[in-house]
Amino acid sequence: MNDGHSAEELAAEFLERRQAGEDLKTEDFLAEHPEYADELRELLPLMLDMEKIGHDRTEKISPQQPERTNLPDSDYRLVRKIGSGGMGVVFEAVQVSLNRPVAVKLLNSSLLTNDDQRAQFENEAKVIAMLHHPGIIKIYGAGCSAERCYYAMELIDGKGLDRCRFDDLRELARIGLQAAQALAYAHRCGILHRDIKPANILLDNEGNIHLGDFGIAFILPGKEPFVESPGSRSGTLRYMAPERLSEGINTFATDQYAFGVTLYEMATGKPLLQSKSQKDMTRRICSGLIEPLACAEPEFAAIINKCISFDPADRYSGMEEAASDLQRFLNREPVRACRYTLTRRLVLWCCRKPAVAALSFASAGCAAALVISLIVGFVQTRAALKLAERNAQAADSAISQIFKRISEQPPSRKNTELLNALLPYYQMIAGQRNIPASRICEACAVIGECAMRTGSYEVAGEAYRSMMKYRSDAYPVNRLAEVLKKSGKTGEANRLYRQVVEKYEKSAKAADRFETVRALLALSQAPESEERSRAFRILETLLKDRPTDPEYRFLYAVLLGDNPRLHHSLQIPGVEPNAAKLLTRLAEEHPDRPEYGLALVELMTRKFRLIRSFQNTRNAMDDILRLAEKMLGRWPNDPQIVSAVVKLHRRCMDVLRRRGGDKKVRKESERLLAILEILFHNPEISDPVKEELIQLQLRRLQMFRKRGAGEEAEALTAVIDRELASYKGPRREEFRRQLESAPGDKNPPAR
Repeated sequence: MNDGHSAEELAAEFLERRQAGEDLKTEDFLAEHPEYADELRELLPLMLDMEKIGHDRTEKISPQQPERTNLPDSDYRLVRKIGSGGMGVVFEAVQVSLNRPVAVKLLNSSLLTNDDQRAQFENEAKVIAMLHHPGIIKIYGAGCSAERCYYAMELIDGKGLDRCRFDDLRELARIGLQAAQALAYAHRCGILHRDIKPANILLDNEGNIHLGDFGIAFILPGKEPFVESPGSRSGTLRYMAPERLSEGINTFATDQYAFGVTLYEMATGKPLLQSKSQKDMTRRICSGLIEPLACAEPEFAAIINKCISFDPADRYSGMEEAASDLQRFLNREPVRACRYTLTRRLVLWCCRKPAVAALSFASAGCAAALVISLIVGFVQTRAALKLAERNAQAADSAISQIFKRISEQPPSRKNTELLNALLPYYQMIAGQRNIPASRICEACAVIGECAMRTGSYEVAGEAYRSMMKYRSDAYPVNRLAEVLKKSGKTGEANRLYRQVVEKYEKSAKAADRFETVRALLALSQAPESEERSRAFRILETLLKDRPTDPEYRFLYAVLLGDNPRLHHSLQIPGVEPNAAKLLTRLAEEHPDRPEYGLALVELMTRKFRLIRSFQNTRNAMDDILRLAEKMLGRWPNDPQIVSAVVKLHRRCMDVLRRRGGDKKVRKESERLLAILEILFHNPEISDPVKEELIQLQLRRLQMFRKRGAGEEAEALTAVIDRELASYKGPRREEFRRQLESAPGDKNPPAR
């Protein structure tokens, strides 16, 4: 009895039984299936050759197809046979016109007159040609005539997954993710593969997969299933979904099932089901008698078990969702196929961010252990809950101390990630102990500030959005707008700034009117704009009430620095009218506020551009370079500060070059440059800041070359070469060309 299955399935069963050690004779197997004897006589020699079963264990049934050496009237020259299957032989070949290696698959000559087999072969080439994905073998060309039928495809230097072994489940998951993404792409194109199995997934020598063998693929329009007739079901039995075996139903979910079985077998190193007969295997698959996978990675096992669920409704809604879960597993994030306890989520977080976890445990000490016991206690028993309540105060204090300590340290991305990870636990504890919302707002403000200073704008945006849930004033709205503007979302930022102006310009609260000044300055397009005039009028009233407020004086200095002529006649009593002096005083009085020093650096950089009208250049330059050095020492991870100091140093170099130089100023400049060179290798520094540093170095190199300072130029060239070796940004080749330009090149580096 054939049980409604194809000759290909019977050939696969024959191979499996032989490989399992059964002394199965060819003629005995043909006698068991007389209705397929002719087809099996054609298939079995080719299948045995493909599976590399030795000739000492096989019997010669019929002569094998001779290896061809050429394809007349084609662009391909055959080199050697590299494999064979049920329908054809695969050769390594050369595409003569392009002189590139390819693989050519030839339909067996005995099948050329079989219209069904020929149509299936041609269909495979057409289907693969429709797909353009790095995980799917590419088709280069095809040709069919009465004498031969072939197609040329990408030559993969690798082997099928059936010949691979994976001891590392995470490596297997990485391979599975690639296959899932390729299969998801095929499904989006409406292609149902129908023969997913390890042998049809090739792994190249670089660790990338290539999905192949679309011989029985089908174009599935819409979401309606393709229903096979009982006698036409083709594929490999062990990988067929229950609904396909019992009812002939083919959907994208049946491909997902075969994908899951493939990962199951690769993870366990053995077949999903072992049976002596097709009938028994069919019965077991259709009865759902499959043992769920259990392995050292429970999340990976859950993904596979969901893919091979008996009911298609219990599988993933599509291969994109399965691929997303595999990616989450590789990222050590919770997967959708699992139900998690809070403890397991915490363990995954620790695995995902070990450095952050280690820092948090080191900072919190015993109190952090109380936080964990609190979280576990909420999920477990009432006794644990009572213990958590007794320790909640200590846990609250511990996390508050972490926030306080980190806010006092130079901001870094690692510290920002730690605070952002602790915030949900802090919010949970706050809810349990009725902690005022102002405490949560303070925590969000610390996270937002750290994230802003390290360029982690996505984290900063989340922090300020969380703050807006607890505060209805203008401050968090303005801060969020600033984040959006720095992220390049100027339109969204300006909408928020306008909301602040419209809502708070007439507010009775001084803090809200002050935020309105910030918003107006952000919206202004020119120093003499209407927005700046309105901002000055509001700020004037604020300073009359509180002339010593540092924030008010800071914005006043910003307004003066941008356009001193506009406000000279509107000086405010008790407030220094010189922007540079006012910012210098603020930076000295408040060394913990980097924005004051940053504004002064930016103002002096602009002033140095007007060298002729600026007095005491040497002393001013000396002072500002020392201030810049202090700021770099305190905030080495702040991209705004590093970028501003680079621009300042570049401007100082111009002044020194035009005025003949000054030894003291040059000494300060060289020391600052040494600090910048060290900062270049700081992992917190972004590519745009590194680009500014490289440009600064290239300008110095050009200056040395023009002066004929050969030794200095040679030493600096070596420094820039090392910097370019560690810089991976998009302008690397541009900088390399500038570095290698001939001495005395008059073209200056790009600004």
